[in-house]
Amino acid sequence: MRAKDAYLIGLASASFFMSYFSRLAWGIVSTFSTLKPTIAEDSLVFSLFFVGYVVVQVPAGIVSDSVSPKYVVMTSLTGLAISSFMSGIANSMFIEYVASLLMGLSAGWIYPATVKLISINFRGPDLPIAMGYYSLAWPLSIVLAGATLPSICVLLGWRWSYYLIAIVSIVIAILYVPTRSNVRGGDARSSLNFGLLRNSDVIVISLSGFLFFMSYWTITLYAYKYFLSIGLNDYVAGFIYSLLALLGVPSTLIAGYIIRSLGVRNTLSLFEALYGVLTMSLAVITRELPLMVLAAFMGFIRFIITPANSTAVSRIGGELAGSVTGIANLFWQLSGAVAPVVASFILTRANYQLLWVVMGVVIIISA
Repeated sequence: MRAKDAYLIGLASASFFMSYFSRLAWGIVSTFSTLKPTIAEDSLVFSLFFVGYVVVQVPAGIVSDSVSPKYVVMTSLTGLAISSFMSGIANSMFIEYVASLLMGLSAGWIYPATVKLISINFRGPDLPIAMGYYSLAWPLSIVLAGATLPSICVLLGWRWSYYLIAIVSIVIAILYVPTRSNVRGGDARSSLNFGLLRNSDVIVISLSGFLFFMSYWTITLYAYKYFLSIGLNDYVAGFIYSLLALLGVPSTLIAGYIIRSLGVRNTLSLFEALYGVLTMSLAVITRELPLMVLAAFMGFIRFIITPANSTAVSRIGGELAGSVTGIANLFWQLSGAVAPVVASFILTRANYQLLWVVMGVVIIISA
C-alpha cells in the first residue's frame, strides 16, 4: 500500500473514530458527572445525539457525492470540537441536552463522507480491504473509551473527557489540509435519487441494519452501567467494556478477506446471528472471568459486521455511494434514538437480564 493511500485511510478512520468516540463518552462519563443524571436524563442525552445524527444523514450523503468529501469532514470535525467543548462546560442538564444534539448534528456528516472518500480511491478487491482498515476506528473507539475515560474522569475530572475530544477533533481536521481536494463522484448529482429508495438492496440493508443497531446501541450505551450494577468496580467494568471491542481490532483486519470469501450477504447473516446468541448470554453470565471471555468473543464477532455493512453500501451505491450510505445510515442511526427509549422502558419495569434477552432476539431477527 502506498504511503498516500495509508495516510488517506488513516485520516478517514481517525475521523470516524471521533464521531463514534464522542457518542460513547456520555455512557461512561455520566457516571462521574457532577450533574448526577437519572436513567431518563441519560437516555435523553443519548437520544438527542442520535436525533441530530439522523437528521443530517441524507444531506450528508448528497453533499458528499457533490463536493469534495475532504471539506465535508473538516467542517464536521470543527463542529464536533465546538459542541464537545460546550458539553464539557455544561453546568446543567439542559445545556448537556443542547450540546449532545449539536454533537450529533456535527458528527453525522462524517460517516457518509469518509465512506465516499474510501470508495472513490479504492476499487474492486481493494475496496473491502481498505474498508477493513478504515473500520478499525469502531472497535478502537470502544476499547479506548473503556480504557481511558474512567481514568480521565478520576484524575482530571469528567469535563476533561470532552475537552480532549475537542482538541483531537481540531488536530485531525488540520491534517486534512495537505490531501487532494478535487475528489468527487463522477456521475453524482446534487439531489436525492429517489430511485434508491425503491432499490431492494437499499431497503434490506437499511431495515435489517435498523434492527441490528437498535440492539447494538443498547449494549454499547448501557453495558458499563450494567457491569457496575452486578458489583464490578469502575476499572474492571471499564476493562470488560473495552473487551466488547478489543478482539474487534484483529477481526476488523481480517474481515475484508472473510467478506471476499463468503460474500457480503452471507457474512452479515452468519455473524449477526452469532452476535444475537452472545447478547442473550449477557443475561446469565455474571462472573468476572466468564464475562471477560464473553465480551471478548462478542467484540471479535461484532467487528466483522461493521466492514461488511460499509462494503455493502459502497457496492450497492457505486458512484452514488455517499447517497446510499446516507440513506442506510439514516435508518441505522435512527435506531440509536429509539434504543434508549426502549431500554429505559424495559429497565424501569424489569431488569438488565430481560433487556439483553430482548435485544438478542431482535439481532437474530435482523440476521
